[in-house]
Amino acid sequence: MNRISKFQNKFIKRREELSSLLCIGLDPEWEKLPFSSLKSETPLYHFSKAIVEATHTYATSWKPNVAFFERFGSKGFKEFELYVDLCKNLCPEVPIIADAKRGDLANTSKEYAKYYFETLGVDALTVNAYMGKDTLLPYLDAGGYIFILCLTSNPSSVDLQKLVLKKNDEYLYEEMSDFAAKLGEEYPGQVGIVVGGTHPAELKKIRNRHPDLFFLIPGYGAQGASLEEIYWASGKNSIINSSRGVTLLSREDEFPLLAKEKALEIQNQMNHLFH
Repeated sequence: MNRISKFQNKFIKRREELSSLLCIGLDPEWEKLPFSSLKSETPLYHFSKAIVEATHTYATSWKPNVAFFERFGSKGFKEFELYVDLCKNLCPEVPIIADAKRGDLANTSKEYAKYYFETLGVDALTVNAYMGKDTLLPYLDAGGYIFILCLTSNPSSVDLQKLVLKKNDEYLYEEMSDFAAKLGEEYPGQVGIVVGGTHPAELKKIRNRHPDLFFLIPGYGAQGASLEEIYWASGKNSIINSSRGVTLLSREDEFPLLAKEKALEIQNQMNHLFH
């Protein structure tokens, strides 16, 4: 039997407690931030804190996108770290997936691994495997959980991810899912994949291929993917993310309340699907 990692254990406990797969993503896009947040000395953190406090009851996991903080340099990173500390203190039972999509040489990956898994103490990280296995090992050797990009939700994902390989007439994304599953056998409980909910047929195909692999699924909500389609295609070892569809519903002071109401609405839908 495969080892259950700290990340998986935390997620499974939340999944069973809430009968839900909802991951609440955080994309604090400056141009869409609430006006009250823009008035704050720490606008990104002000927004993030309000969202976490309003929705943590319904979150099986968090997925902050690091790019929206990196934009502002050291100040942005400081606010990102404040957000992570808030999540760890307010709701330590909810795992944090840092959406950074890191992919670099092994010696560089080692430094990323130390930052995210040691300095910050997040539970999981999204990574790009294009440079090969040795670029991923530092994250795994550090004891971290990684989600490898496999079939992403953006329209032009087909440019490369659906290239047909000569050796077996299969798509590159299928090969990537096999690669991740094999790596997960070497590092049990530490490897999952990112599969966009905007590809429900392919999602089901990969799930049939790898029934035990954990999926991180963006694309639900603002990107238009159907919750029912995603759920029935992917099963319960799936983390279904909604970012803008929950958190960026208003620029007025009511934004936390609207986020809470939307998260509750999704939870009710999830409960219905579960039972």
